[in-house]
Amino acid sequence: MNSSKSENPRIPDQFPIISVIIPYHNNLKEAEEIVQVLFRQSYPEDRVEIICIDNGYDKWGTNSEILRKKCVNLEEKNYINSPYSARNRGIEAATGDILVFIDANSYPAENWLLNGVRYLLDNNADLIAGAVDFDYDGKITSAKITDALTSIQMKKSVEERGVAYTANLFVRPEVFKKAGLFEEGVRSGGDVRWTSKAVNLGFKIGYAEDAIVYKIARNATELYRKRIRTGKGYFFTWKEEEPRTIWFYNFFRSLKPPSYSTIKTISSDRYKSEFDNKLPGIWFHLYATAIVEQAAFVYQYLSYVLSSRRDIDRRKKMEERKNRRATE
Repeated sequence: MNSSKSENPRIPDQFPIISVIIPYHNNLKEAEEIVQVLFRQSYPEDRVEIICIDNGYDKWGTNSEILRKKCVNLEEKNYINSPYSARNRGIEAATGDILVFIDANSYPAENWLLNGVRYLLDNNADLIAGAVDFDYDGKITSAKITDALTSIQMKKSVEERGVAYTANLFVRPEVFKKAGLFEEGVRSGGDVRWTSKAVNLGFKIGYAEDAIVYKIARNATELYRKRIRTGKGYFFTWKEEEPRTIWFYNFFRSLKPPSYSTIKTISSDRYKSEFDNKLPGIWFHLYATAIVEQAAFVYQYLSYVLSSRRDIDRRKKMEERKNRRATE
């Protein structure tokens, strides 16, 4: 890393310490690769703390020379396969002035940390989301294009909804002190619900266009697995929304096929003319994944309603309202 400050006048003489938090699960090789990329950042190496959390509790990190030498290595033992619980363990161990989140199946641009920190300081923000773009890993397929067009619309999420994703997120530690940690045990949607909570508490969120992270676009199998996960995860977000749509509304809406003309406008900055010859395949995956995602939501809804969890949550909410009234 280059520690020269002359080219970066808006960064203070004492660079903030950055804690980069990376959960991984069955992808140790990707975790090793991103750690090596992080040590080629244009941010002073001695001001970066890298925390890797084994999200499957396989103790793989201890068998990796790169992770053992370069990182703080942790394990998530209680909520296996929950990236948000893994991130919580990283937050608890972090010593940085700014906490930064990125996924193991990603890689950042050279000035990612520098530009993210600069935006945070210049705008006096509490949390900022950086741009996410997609890498097709040498082979462009209809499924990968569909993933890139529909996943992680960070700018739109920040500006229109006031939420962001942990695929590329910079946060001041004091936000976690007030807003609490991510939900334990969840697989999807925890970042959207947590950032929404932080913003509602009065913390300032922003979007840094030039703090860029690249994600590897998913193949068909990975894409459908993701949509099942996000569909189930969206149920917990929907449950907290006020007002919210009727639970089956989005499922029936998903049965209406998309038009070809809308495909290019889903994410106009990511769509390229070279994708035109793959439009039928993109249309199919776009339609099928929408149905799969909403079917997963319906499954999660019915599982919740038919279990005792619904009554437990209702009693918990009543108790919370009672406590709030008592303190008002």
